[in-house]
Amino acid sequence: MTKPLILIALFFAAHANAATIYLCKAYNGSTFWTDGTCSSRNAFIERIESVADVPFDQQVEQAQRNMNRSGHSASANAQAAGTDQHCGRLINELNEIETRYSKGYWQPVDTVNQDQKRTIAIRSQLRANNCRLQ
Repeated sequence: MTKPLILIALFFAAHANAATIYLCKAYNGSTFWTDGTCSSRNAFIERIESVADVPFDQQVEQAQRNMNRSGHSASANAQAAGTDQHCGRLINELNEIETRYSKGYWQPVDTVNQDQKRTIAIRSQLRANNCRLQ
């Protein structure tokens, strides 16, 4: 009896609206899931997962199952990431910072200072890894 219920649940989950959540790695090394941008929480993007449009806790569970199914953990992804992936993450983070200011919205001074320091660090890492911006 539970098998048909599971199949029905899987059918609806497959047809549910998709959402995107991000596995972020904070500057101190801790990781966390968010449905917002990692850079707005002072972190790097480690992984992006497409999940069903369900409550956030269920999205995290689904994303973790997807990671386990693919045989990768967050640390394995970080270690296995090649230069291109590393450059891509840096460029994405830089773009997120620049987009925040291109819209002309007011930002607190502390945020501006952190973003300026992070932008300098990102550009330094891009140069050190011979990353192309285009």
